[in-house]
Amino acid sequence: MRGCRGVGRWRRAAVRARRQAMRARRPGMTLIEIVVALAIVGAVVAAGVAAFASITDQRRRAEEATAEVMRAAAIRETLRAWLASASLLPGEGGPPFRGIDGIRGDSPDDVLVFLTSARTPLGPGPVLVQLAIDHDEETRERGLVADIVEWRGTARTRVEIEPDAAGLDLRYLSSLRGEPQWLPSWISSTVLPAGIELRIVPADGKEIHPLLARPLLVPVQGG
Repeated sequence: MRGCRGVGRWRRAAVRARRQAMRARRPGMTLIEIVVALAIVGAVVAAGVAAFASITDQRRRAEEATAEVMRAAAIRETLRAWLASASLLPGEGGPPFRGIDGIRGDSPDDVLVFLTSARTPLGPGPVLVQLAIDHDEETRERGLVADIVEWRGTARTRVEIEPDAAGLDLRYLSSLRGEPQWLPSWISSTVLPAGIELRIVPADGKEIHPLLARPLLVPVQGG
């Protein structure tokens, strides 16, 4: 009996020893392994942040480009509407249509004054619109500017159309003498041109949107 008990105790001691040895051999992370793991995690996080920043930057540039396109398209449509609705009111003592050819330095410096029935910042027409390049350093507006005055009223406003413009070039389509021809100026109280071509010239070292750099050709409804 004593021998059996001794064998049992020996076996139990051997089992405990094996268990302790297994616990001691359980895998763990050394300091080097921890450093390597942290470096990998840091690289992954940095790559993710860089990718997110790139996507955000691309989105911002796309939004800015879209906004510029919409702005240029809105300017073209506004000018088209004003010019297409040019009008004369000779029976009511209305002002003449005055397209004056000019040049300043190397840039065209035309001025156009006309009545329009189109909607403007002052509301529905008729209003008197002057399109010209602002050369006055004391004014807030720069470049191509529209001065709008209520006809037979007192309301007026000023709109900066393209601040980077340095020149305005206008031509007027005439069909009065048979074959249509483009003229550099047009002044009349009774006859409107059949069409108007408007071209905006950028200042030296400046760029304007390609939509605004393209000539704008507008048929005049009453011409």
